[in-house]
Amino acid sequence: MRTSVLAMILAGGEGKRLAPLTDQRAKPAVPFGGKYRIIDFVLSNFVNSGIDSIFVLTQFKSQSLMEHIINGWNISSTHRQGCFIIPVPAQMQTADKSWYMGTADAIFQNAHLIEDFSPDLVAVFGGDHIYRMDISQMVDFHLNRNAIATVAAIPVPVEEASQFGIIDVDENWKIVGFQEKPENPTPLPNDKKMALASMGNYIFGAKDILSLLNEDHADAQSSHDFGKNIIPSLVATNRLYAYNFYLNKIPGQKVQEKPYWRDVGTLKAYFEANMDLRATTPHLDLYNPEWPIYNYHFSLPPAKFVHNEEVDIHGLPRIGKAINSIVCDGCIVSGSTVTNSILFNSVYVHSYATVHNSILLNDVDIGEHCRIRNAIIDKHNMIPPGTIIGYDRKQDEKHYLVTDLGTEYGPDAWLTVIPKDRHFLQKELPKSLETHNY
Repeated sequence: MRTSVLAMILAGGEGKRLAPLTDQRAKPAVPFGGKYRIIDFVLSNFVNSGIDSIFVLTQFKSQSLMEHIINGWNISSTHRQGCFIIPVPAQMQTADKSWYMGTADAIFQNAHLIEDFSPDLVAVFGGDHIYRMDISQMVDFHLNRNAIATVAAIPVPVEEASQFGIIDVDENWKIVGFQEKPENPTPLPNDKKMALASMGNYIFGAKDILSLLNEDHADAQSSHDFGKNIIPSLVATNRLYAYNFYLNKIPGQKVQEKPYWRDVGTLKAYFEANMDLRATTPHLDLYNPEWPIYNYHFSLPPAKFVHNEEVDIHGLPRIGKAINSIVCDGCIVSGSTVTNSILFNSVYVHSYATVHNSILLNDVDIGEHCRIRNAIIDKHNMIPPGTIIGYDRKQDEKHYLVTDLGTEYGPDAWLTVIPKDRHFLQKELPKSLETHNY
Protein backbone atom coordinates (compact mmCIF):
# COMPACT_ATOMS: atom_id res chain seq x y z
CA MET A 1 0.00 0.00 0.00
CA ARG A 2 1.40 3.39 -1.01
CA THR A 3 2.62 5.64 1.79
CA SER A 4 0.60 8.86 1.81
CA VAL A 5 2.60 12.09 2.12
CA LEU A 6 1.19 15.55 2.81
CA ALA A 7 3.47 18.44 1.86
CA MET A 8 3.45 21.69 3.84
CA ILE A 9 5.43 24.41 2.05
CA LEU A 10 6.62 27.34 4.19
CA ALA A 11 6.24 30.36 1.90
CA GLY A 12 5.57 33.21 4.31
CA GLY A 13 9.03 34.74 4.65
CA GLU A 14 9.61 38.44 4.06
CA GLY A 15 12.93 38.04 2.28
CA LYS A 16 14.31 41.33 3.59
CA ARG A 17 17.79 40.73 2.13
CA LEU A 18 16.26 40.52 -1.36
CA ALA A 19 14.74 44.00 -1.18
CA PRO A 20 13.72 45.83 -3.33
CA LEU A 21 12.65 42.67 -5.22
CA THR A 22 10.57 41.79 -2.13
CA ASP A 23 9.13 45.25 -1.51
CA GLN A 24 5.82 44.18 -3.06
CA ARG A 25 5.99 40.38 -3.02
CA ALA A 26 6.99 37.46 -0.79
CA LYS A 27 10.39 35.89 -1.45
CA PRO A 28 8.94 32.66 -2.97
CA ALA A 29 7.03 34.84 -5.48
CA VAL A 30 10.17 36.55 -6.80
CA PRO A 31 10.54 35.83 -10.55
CA PHE A 32 13.46 33.61 -11.55
CA GLY A 33 15.08 32.23 -14.68
CA GLY A 34 13.09 34.13 -17.29
CA LYS A 35 9.64 32.61 -16.80
CA TYR A 36 9.39 31.08 -13.32
CA ARG A 37 8.84 32.09 -9.72
CA ILE A 38 11.09 30.70 -6.97
CA ILE A 39 8.14 28.70 -5.56
CA ASP A 40 7.83 26.78 -8.85
CA PHE A 41 10.95 24.75 -8.09
CA VAL A 42 9.80 23.17 -4.84
CA LEU A 43 6.28 22.61 -6.19
CA SER A 44 7.67 20.95 -9.34
CA ASN A 45 9.91 18.75 -7.17
CA PHE A 46 6.92 17.45 -5.24
CA VAL A 47 4.71 16.91 -8.28
CA ASN A 48 7.50 15.19 -10.22
CA SER A 49 8.14 13.00 -7.15
CA GLY A 50 4.52 11.78 -7.18
CA ILE A 51 3.55 13.85 -4.12
CA ASP A 52 0.63 16.02 -5.15
CA SER A 53 -1.20 16.85 -1.91
CA ILE A 54 0.31 20.21 -1.06
CA PHE A 55 -0.56 23.15 1.18
CA VAL A 56 1.42 26.36 0.67
CA LEU A 57 1.48 28.45 3.86
CA THR A 58 1.68 32.16 3.11
CA GLN A 59 1.93 35.25 5.30
CA PHE A 60 3.79 38.42 4.27
CA LYS A 61 2.90 40.22 0.99
CA SER A 62 1.21 37.11 -0.30
CA GLN A 63 -1.13 38.49 -2.99
CA SER A 64 1.02 37.82 -6.07
CA LEU A 65 2.12 34.44 -4.68
CA MET A 66 -1.48 33.33 -4.11
CA GLU A 67 -2.54 34.54 -7.56
CA HIS A 68 0.36 32.65 -9.12
CA ILE A 69 -0.59 29.39 -7.37
CA ILE A 70 -4.31 29.73 -8.09
CA ASN A 71 -3.77 30.56 -11.77
CA GLY A 72 -0.76 28.42 -12.52
CA TRP A 73 -1.09 25.41 -10.25
CA ASN A 74 -4.79 24.53 -10.39
CA ILE A 75 -4.46 20.76 -10.72
CA SER A 76 -7.27 19.53 -8.46
CA SER A 77 -9.95 19.68 -11.17
CA THR A 78 -8.15 17.31 -13.55
CA HIS A 79 -6.36 14.84 -11.26
CA ARG A 80 -7.38 12.13 -8.83
CA GLN A 81 -9.06 12.78 -5.51
CA GLY A 82 -6.64 14.09 -2.91
CA CYS A 83 -4.53 15.86 -5.52
CA PHE A 84 -4.30 19.58 -4.78
CA ILE A 85 -2.02 22.57 -4.41
CA ILE A 86 -3.74 25.09 -2.16
CA PRO A 87 -2.40 28.38 -0.78
CA VAL A 88 -3.27 28.83 2.89
CA PRO A 89 -3.12 32.40 4.24
CA ALA A 90 -2.22 33.06 7.86
CA GLN A 91 -5.49 32.98 9.79
CA MET A 92 -4.32 33.57 13.38
CA GLN A 93 -5.63 30.23 14.62
CA THR A 94 -4.17 30.46 18.13
CA ALA A 95 -5.95 31.92 21.16
CA ASP A 96 -3.74 35.03 21.15
CA LYS A 97 -4.51 35.53 17.43
CA SER A 98 -0.86 36.04 16.52
CA TRP A 99 0.93 35.84 13.21
CA TYR A 100 3.22 32.85 12.73
CA MET A 101 5.90 33.12 15.42
CA GLY A 102 8.28 30.65 13.77
CA THR A 103 8.39 27.77 11.29
CA ALA A 104 7.01 25.28 13.81
CA ASP A 105 4.25 27.67 14.86
CA ALA A 106 3.22 28.04 11.20
CA ILE A 107 2.61 24.29 11.01
CA PHE A 108 1.03 24.21 14.48
CA GLN A 109 -1.52 26.84 13.48
CA ASN A 110 -2.47 24.63 10.53
CA ALA A 111 -2.35 21.29 12.35
CA HIS A 112 -6.03 20.78 11.56
CA LEU A 113 -5.06 20.34 7.90
CA ILE A 114 -2.83 17.41 8.87
CA GLU A 115 -5.53 15.93 11.08
CA ASP A 116 -8.17 16.24 8.35
CA PHE A 117 -5.95 14.75 5.62
CA SER A 118 -4.62 11.99 7.93
CA PRO A 119 -1.41 11.16 6.00
CA ASP A 120 1.29 8.70 6.96
CA LEU A 121 4.05 11.30 6.62
CA VAL A 122 4.31 15.08 6.57
CA ALA A 123 6.99 16.83 4.50
CA VAL A 124 7.81 20.34 5.73
CA PHE A 125 9.84 22.16 3.06
CA GLY A 126 10.84 25.75 2.46
CA GLY A 127 9.57 27.55 -0.62
CA ASP A 128 12.52 29.81 -1.34
CA HIS A 129 15.42 27.73 -2.72
CA ILE A 130 16.40 26.81 -6.28
CA TYR A 131 17.06 23.09 -6.74
CA ARG A 132 15.86 19.79 -8.18
CA MET A 133 15.14 16.89 -5.86
CA ASP A 134 13.29 13.58 -6.07
CA ILE A 135 11.63 13.75 -2.67
CA SER A 136 10.39 10.16 -2.92
CA GLN A 137 14.01 9.02 -2.40
CA MET A 138 14.16 10.96 0.87
CA VAL A 139 10.82 9.39 1.86
CA ASP A 140 12.26 5.90 1.24
CA PHE A 141 15.35 6.77 3.31
CA HIS A 142 13.10 7.97 6.17
CA LEU A 143 10.95 4.81 6.12
CA ASN A 144 13.90 2.42 5.87
CA ARG A 145 15.38 3.86 9.08
CA ASN A 146 12.12 4.06 11.00
CA ALA A 147 13.00 7.67 11.73
CA ILE A 148 10.98 10.13 13.78
CA ALA A 149 12.32 12.86 11.54
CA THR A 150 14.71 13.16 8.60
CA VAL A 151 16.55 16.34 7.68
CA ALA A 152 17.69 17.03 4.12
CA ALA A 153 21.36 18.03 4.23
CA ILE A 154 24.00 19.08 1.76
CA PRO A 155 27.79 18.62 2.11
CA VAL A 156 29.70 21.92 1.94
CA PRO A 157 33.44 22.61 2.09
CA VAL A 158 34.65 22.93 5.69
CA GLU A 159 36.11 26.38 5.00
CA GLU A 160 32.60 27.60 4.00
CA ALA A 161 30.65 25.75 6.68
CA SER A 162 30.65 28.58 9.23
CA GLN A 163 27.94 30.24 7.13
CA PHE A 164 25.46 27.42 7.85
CA GLY A 165 23.79 25.45 10.55
CA ILE A 166 25.98 22.32 10.67
CA ILE A 167 24.79 18.79 11.44
CA ASP A 168 26.99 16.24 13.20
CA VAL A 169 26.33 12.66 12.06
CA ASP A 170 27.79 9.22 12.71
CA GLU A 171 28.80 6.70 10.04
CA ASN A 172 25.15 5.75 9.45
CA TRP A 173 24.02 9.38 9.05
CA LYS A 174 22.24 9.35 12.37
CA ILE A 175 22.27 12.90 13.73
CA VAL A 176 24.25 13.22 16.95
CA GLY A 177 24.48 17.00 17.33
CA PHE A 178 24.17 20.48 15.82
CA GLN A 179 26.42 23.52 15.46
CA GLU A 180 25.00 26.94 14.58
CA LYS A 181 27.45 28.72 12.25
CA PRO A 182 30.49 27.29 14.08
CA GLU A 183 34.00 28.72 13.84
CA ASN A 184 35.43 25.19 13.71
CA PRO A 185 32.85 22.98 11.97
CA THR A 186 32.89 19.24 12.56
CA PRO A 187 33.64 17.45 9.26
CA LEU A 188 31.85 14.39 7.93
CA PRO A 189 33.10 11.07 9.35
CA ASN A 190 34.12 9.83 5.88
CA ASP A 191 35.30 13.13 4.38
CA LYS A 192 37.34 15.55 6.49
CA LYS A 193 37.14 18.25 3.80
CA MET A 194 33.36 18.51 3.95
CA ALA A 195 30.79 19.39 6.61
CA LEU A 196 27.03 18.83 6.53
CA ALA A 197 24.65 21.79 6.27
CA SER A 198 20.92 21.63 6.92
CA MET A 199 18.72 22.54 3.94
CA GLY A 200 15.76 23.31 6.20
CA ASN A 201 13.61 20.53 4.67
CA TYR A 202 12.12 17.84 6.92
CA ILE A 203 10.05 14.65 6.84
CA PHE A 204 8.11 13.50 9.92
CA GLY A 205 5.70 10.77 10.78
CA ALA A 206 2.29 12.45 10.91
CA LYS A 207 1.53 11.38 14.49
CA ASP A 208 5.04 12.34 15.57
CA ILE A 209 4.85 15.87 14.20
CA LEU A 210 1.45 16.55 15.76
CA SER A 211 2.75 15.47 19.17
CA LEU A 212 5.95 17.49 18.78
CA LEU A 213 4.04 20.61 17.74
CA ASN A 214 1.76 20.42 20.76
CA GLU A 215 4.74 20.06 23.11
CA ASP A 216 6.55 22.94 21.46
CA HIS A 217 3.50 25.21 21.60
CA ALA A 218 3.19 24.58 25.33
CA ASP A 219 6.83 25.57 25.92
CA ALA A 220 6.88 29.29 26.68
CA GLN A 221 10.69 29.37 26.32
CA SER A 222 10.66 28.01 22.77
CA SER A 223 11.12 30.20 19.70
CA HIS A 224 8.82 27.72 17.91
CA ASP A 225 11.29 26.97 15.15
CA PHE A 226 12.05 23.56 13.63
CA GLY A 227 15.76 24.19 13.22
CA LYS A 228 16.31 25.78 16.62
CA ASN A 229 13.92 23.82 18.83
CA ILE A 230 12.11 20.76 17.51
CA ILE A 231 14.86 19.07 15.47
CA PRO A 232 17.62 19.44 18.12
CA SER A 233 15.24 18.04 20.76
CA LEU A 234 15.08 14.75 18.85
CA VAL A 235 18.79 13.89 19.00
CA ALA A 236 18.34 11.89 22.20
CA THR A 237 15.73 9.62 20.56
CA ASN A 238 18.41 8.04 18.31
CA ARG A 239 15.83 8.17 15.52
CA LEU A 240 16.84 11.44 13.90
CA TYR A 241 18.61 11.12 10.55
CA ALA A 242 20.19 13.29 7.87
CA TYR A 243 19.49 12.57 4.21
CA ASN A 244 22.46 13.25 1.92
CA PHE A 245 21.18 15.47 -0.89
CA TYR A 246 24.21 14.53 -3.00
CA LEU A 247 22.84 10.98 -3.26
CA ASN A 248 19.62 12.20 -4.86
CA LYS A 249 19.29 11.18 -8.51
CA ILE A 250 17.05 12.98 -10.98
CA PRO A 251 15.81 11.24 -14.16
CA GLY A 252 17.55 12.69 -17.20
CA GLN A 253 20.39 14.17 -15.13
CA LYS A 254 23.95 13.28 -16.05
CA VAL A 255 25.36 10.73 -13.61
CA GLN A 256 28.53 12.70 -12.83
CA GLU A 257 26.66 15.88 -11.87
CA LYS A 258 26.17 16.79 -8.22
CA PRO A 259 22.64 17.99 -7.46
CA TYR A 260 22.21 21.75 -7.75
CA TRP A 261 20.99 23.76 -4.75
CA ARG A 262 21.14 27.51 -4.26
CA ASP A 263 19.89 29.70 -1.45
CA VAL A 264 18.91 32.89 -3.26
CA GLY A 265 18.50 34.87 -0.07
CA THR A 266 20.63 37.87 -1.13
CA LEU A 267 20.67 40.02 -4.24
CA LYS A 268 24.13 38.73 -5.19
CA ALA A 269 23.06 35.09 -4.73
CA TYR A 270 19.88 35.71 -6.73
CA PHE A 271 21.86 37.37 -9.50
CA GLU A 272 24.43 34.56 -9.65
CA ALA A 273 21.80 31.79 -9.64
CA ASN A 274 20.10 33.42 -12.63
CA MET A 275 23.46 33.89 -14.35
CA ASP A 276 24.20 30.17 -13.84
CA LEU A 277 21.48 29.42 -16.39
CA ARG A 278 23.36 31.12 -19.24
CA ALA A 279 26.04 28.43 -19.44
CA THR A 280 26.24 26.17 -22.49
CA THR A 281 25.64 23.19 -20.18
CA PRO A 282 24.19 24.74 -17.02
CA HIS A 283 24.40 22.80 -13.78
CA LEU A 284 20.67 23.44 -13.34
CA ASP A 285 19.37 22.18 -16.67
CA LEU A 286 15.95 23.69 -17.35
CA TYR A 287 15.81 21.69 -20.59
CA ASN A 288 15.58 18.25 -18.94
CA PRO A 289 12.22 16.87 -20.20
CA GLU A 290 12.20 14.13 -17.58
CA TRP A 291 12.03 16.60 -14.68
CA PRO A 292 10.20 19.72 -15.92
CA ILE A 293 9.82 22.90 -13.92
CA TYR A 294 6.18 23.87 -14.24
CA ASN A 295 4.89 27.41 -14.23
CA TYR A 296 2.09 29.73 -15.27
CA HIS A 297 2.13 30.17 -19.05
CA PHE A 298 1.09 33.43 -20.71
CA SER A 299 -0.28 33.61 -24.25
CA LEU A 300 2.52 35.64 -25.79
CA PRO A 301 4.11 35.74 -29.24
CA PRO A 302 7.62 34.33 -29.73
CA ALA A 303 10.71 36.43 -29.17
CA LYS A 304 11.82 38.52 -32.15
CA PHE A 305 15.17 39.97 -33.27
CA VAL A 306 14.95 42.68 -35.89
CA HIS A 307 17.31 44.82 -38.01
CA ASN A 308 20.56 43.64 -39.53
CA GLU A 309 22.33 46.78 -40.71
CA GLU A 310 26.11 46.78 -40.38
CA VAL A 311 25.95 50.54 -41.02
CA ASP A 312 22.66 52.47 -41.08
CA ILE A 313 22.01 55.85 -42.74
CA HIS A 314 23.71 57.55 -39.79
CA GLY A 315 26.83 55.41 -40.02
CA LEU A 316 25.94 53.36 -36.91
CA PRO A 317 25.56 49.57 -36.61
CA ARG A 318 21.97 48.46 -36.04
CA ILE A 319 21.78 44.71 -35.50
CA GLY A 320 19.31 42.96 -33.22
CA LYS A 321 21.15 40.13 -31.48
CA ALA A 322 21.44 38.24 -28.19
CA ILE A 323 24.54 36.24 -27.23
CA ASN A 324 24.87 33.80 -24.29
CA SER A 325 21.48 34.96 -23.11
CA ILE A 326 17.99 33.70 -22.27
CA VAL A 327 15.26 35.59 -24.13
CA CYS A 328 11.65 34.71 -23.29
CA ASP A 329 8.30 35.03 -25.05
CA GLY A 330 7.07 38.40 -26.19
CA CYS A 331 10.54 40.01 -26.25
CA ILE A 332 11.73 42.24 -29.07
CA VAL A 333 15.43 42.95 -29.49
CA SER A 334 15.32 45.71 -32.08
CA GLY A 335 18.64 46.75 -33.54
CA SER A 336 20.30 46.36 -30.16
CA THR A 337 22.80 44.02 -28.50
CA VAL A 338 22.08 41.76 -25.50
CA THR A 339 24.94 39.73 -24.02
CA ASN A 340 25.16 37.39 -20.99
CA SER A 341 21.69 38.43 -19.82
CA ILE A 342 18.21 37.13 -19.02
CA LEU A 343 15.17 38.80 -20.53
CA PHE A 344 11.84 37.83 -18.98
CA ASN A 345 8.57 38.02 -20.92
CA SER A 346 7.69 41.08 -23.01
CA VAL A 347 10.97 42.98 -22.69
CA TYR A 348 11.64 45.53 -25.45
CA VAL A 349 15.23 46.62 -26.13
CA HIS A 350 15.24 49.49 -28.62
CA SER A 351 17.81 50.34 -31.29
CA TYR A 352 21.43 51.12 -30.45
CA ALA A 353 21.02 50.01 -26.83
CA THR A 354 23.35 47.51 -25.15
CA VAL A 355 22.40 45.22 -22.28
CA HIS A 356 25.20 43.22 -20.66
CA ASN A 357 25.25 40.83 -17.70
CA SER A 358 21.79 41.91 -16.57
CA ILE A 359 18.36 40.58 -15.59
CA LEU A 360 15.34 42.38 -17.04
CA LEU A 361 12.02 41.27 -15.61
CA ASN A 362 8.63 41.35 -17.36
CA ASP A 363 7.56 44.40 -19.36
CA VAL A 364 10.83 46.31 -19.06
CA ASP A 365 11.37 48.78 -21.90
CA ILE A 366 14.96 49.84 -22.64
CA GLY A 367 15.11 53.05 -24.66
CA GLU A 368 17.36 53.85 -27.60
CA HIS A 369 21.08 54.36 -26.92
CA CYS A 370 20.82 53.03 -23.34
CA ARG A 371 23.82 51.25 -21.86
CA ILE A 372 22.89 48.75 -19.13
CA ARG A 373 25.45 46.58 -17.29
CA ASN A 374 25.36 44.40 -14.15
CA ALA A 375 21.78 45.34 -13.33
CA ILE A 376 18.50 43.85 -12.15
CA ILE A 377 15.52 45.84 -13.42
CA ASP A 378 12.20 44.74 -11.92
CA LYS A 379 8.86 44.65 -13.75
CA HIS A 380 7.10 47.46 -15.60
CA ASN A 381 10.01 49.88 -15.84
CA MET A 382 10.52 52.17 -18.82
CA ILE A 383 14.16 53.25 -19.05
CA PRO A 384 14.46 56.53 -21.00
CA PRO A 385 16.65 56.82 -24.11
CA GLY A 386 20.29 57.49 -23.40
CA THR A 387 20.20 56.19 -19.81
CA ILE A 388 23.48 54.70 -18.56
CA ILE A 389 23.37 52.18 -15.69
CA GLY A 390 26.30 50.16 -14.35
CA TYR A 391 29.18 52.28 -15.63
CA ASP A 392 29.48 54.98 -12.95
CA ARG A 393 28.96 53.75 -9.40
CA LYS A 394 28.58 57.18 -7.83
CA GLN A 395 25.89 58.12 -10.31
CA ASP A 396 24.08 54.80 -9.79
CA GLU A 397 24.13 55.27 -6.03
CA LYS A 398 22.37 58.62 -6.39
CA HIS A 399 19.32 57.00 -8.00
CA TYR A 400 19.25 53.25 -7.33
CA LEU A 401 20.18 50.53 -4.84
CA VAL A 402 23.78 49.37 -5.37
CA THR A 403 25.55 46.35 -3.85
CA ASP A 404 28.98 44.78 -4.38
CA LEU A 405 29.24 41.90 -6.86
CA GLY A 406 32.72 40.52 -6.24
CA THR A 407 35.97 40.41 -8.14
CA GLU A 408 34.77 37.57 -10.41
CA TYR A 409 32.82 40.21 -12.34
CA GLY A 410 35.79 42.56 -12.56
CA PRO A 411 37.62 44.88 -10.14
CA ASP A 412 35.22 46.81 -7.90
CA ALA A 413 32.19 45.41 -9.77
CA TRP A 414 28.78 46.34 -8.42
CA LEU A 415 25.15 45.33 -9.00
CA THR A 416 22.51 48.00 -9.60
CA VAL A 417 18.89 47.16 -8.72
CA ILE A 418 15.82 49.10 -9.83
CA PRO A 419 12.53 48.32 -8.04
CA LYS A 420 9.22 47.37 -9.60
CA ASP A 421 6.92 49.97 -11.18
CA ARG A 422 9.33 52.85 -10.88
CA HIS A 423 8.19 54.17 -14.29
CA PHE A 424 11.01 56.57 -15.13
CA LEU A 425 10.03 59.90 -16.60
CA GLN A 426 11.10 60.32 -20.19
CA LYS A 427 14.00 62.68 -20.68
CA GLU A 428 15.50 64.39 -23.70
CA LEU A 429 18.15 62.66 -25.77
CA PRO A 430 21.70 63.94 -25.44
CA LYS A 431 22.45 66.85 -27.80
CA SER A 432 24.73 64.63 -29.88
CA LEU A 433 21.78 62.37 -30.74
CA GLU A 434 18.79 64.64 -31.00
CA THR A 435 19.32 65.46 -34.71
CA HIS A 436 18.76 61.85 -35.72
CA ASN A 437 15.25 60.51 -36.25
CA TYR A 438 15.57 57.25 -34.30
